[in-house]
Amino acid sequence: MATSTGLDSVQGQLSSMLDGNSPLMKQAATMGKQQANQRGLLNSSMGIGASQGAMINAAMPAAQQDAGYRQTLGQMDRSNQHALGQMKEQHGNDMNQLYGTSTANAWGVMSNNITDIVAQSMDAINQIQGNSDISAENKTKMINQITSMRDTDIKFQQSLYSNLSGFLKGSGVFPKL
Repeated sequence: MATSTGLDSVQGQLSSMLDGNSPLMKQAATMGKQQANQRGLLNSSMGIGASQGAMINAAMPAAQQDAGYRQTLGQMDRSNQHALGQMKEQHGNDMNQLYGTSTANAWGVMSNNITDIVAQSMDAINQIQGNSDISAENKTKMINQITSMRDTDIKFQQSLYSNLSGFLKGSGVFPKL
């Protein structure tokens, strides 16, 4: 952010420009003395006043323009800093919203997958139990096998989602399930 050095006011600019050693002021002083000399007032207080007036008149337009420019620059800087702050805040809000959406989606997908696995297992078990051509001993073996596969598939789903959060850990987007 721009800081005020006094040069953002006409007074500050004018003080800087009225330095007696600047080429502009030397020229204005010479012109003022020449005008005072033409009137016969070279070494009088009126001549000195005319010389100083000429110096101020020469410096005033540039001082006003420079001060206006610096004020505008300062206002633009403050406006840009404010806009940047708002963008950072909005980015944070967007990331929080994305995290919430990702969490809900991940839970939903995992829940649907596990529900499908359980439903498929129950359907297979019902078909086995309803089949009169399969012996009771074989039914037990088949149901145990389906139950074991179901449990393995559920563990895989849980493992998949817990590994994804580690894989995408640096993104800050994927939730920990």
